[in-house]
Amino acid sequence: MAISAYNAVTNTDSLKTIWDSELGFDPVEETKIADWVETPIGAEKFGTALKLRKLPVMTIQRYDTVTPPISQTSGQRASLTYNTATAATVTANAVGRYSAVALDKTYLNQVVDDAKFRAGYKRQLTAVLNEGVDIALFALGSSLSSTVSQADIDDAMVRTALGTLATNAKNKFNETSAKLLVVHPNELKNVWNIPAIKEYQIRGTIGSAVNAQMNAYGLIWRESGNVLNSAGSYYNPLLLKDAWALAWNEKPHILDVQMDGLQEHYIGYEEFGVAEWFDASGVALVTT
Repeated sequence: MAISAYNAVTNTDSLKTIWDSELGFDPVEETKIADWVETPIGAEKFGTALKLRKLPVMTIQRYDTVTPPISQTSGQRASLTYNTATAATVTANAVGRYSAVALDKTYLNQVVDDAKFRAGYKRQLTAVLNEGVDIALFALGSSLSSTVSQADIDDAMVRTALGTLATNAKNKFNETSAKLLVVHPNELKNVWNIPAIKEYQIRGTIGSAVNAQMNAYGLIWRESGNVLNSAGSYYNPLLLKDAWALAWNEKPHILDVQMDGLQEHYIGYEEFGVAEWFDASGVALVTT
């Protein structure tokens, strides 16, 4: 006699589905540069644009041997060579950005743990706003005048870029000045192969393998998928703090919930401006 066994096809009403009580979050790039670049003093709110003023370098003249030879009139104002280079102005224009989501009342009721969903959506809105600031800053990479280019980052490329930065930045570059290098994740396999990095992974305190931080060559090393990719070239920026500037009209935040009939609207908003402040304080390591 054939035996009929209960199974999951014929007895579906007996089955039970369990849902995880926790929410997972799709990844976004965390802040890697917006928390590091210079924020101009006295610019808590700047309106339509922020003007950053820069005074030029002065030149020096020799006085003991001049043509014609020093005379009674050589030291008078009319005989002196004056500096005439004018001050420069950099402009950071205000840009507003937002991210929004609408949640239906029925949806929230049937989710059951609706408070957790609300908090989760707010978290994701805030994350993408923070990411947007980094993207705007990294876009400045293609404007840097000084570049070092090759297929992949290696030890020699980093040293060459540091030498270029030291030459251009002059007194702003020294052993203790803060220096940041942000590389695209595609370059991590090459960065970790640099001998100085390997030494810190083995022996360093800041750069130990335990905390995964690196400070070889006196650099702060970070990675970000938001490093500018222009036509297949990645502009990995090496920067002093005043290379780029970031100013705020409104920092990233979630507006008060707005009701529209039976929908709850969550809107995240930010308004900021970015600009290249001192071109001499940055070098782009361009890789392909």
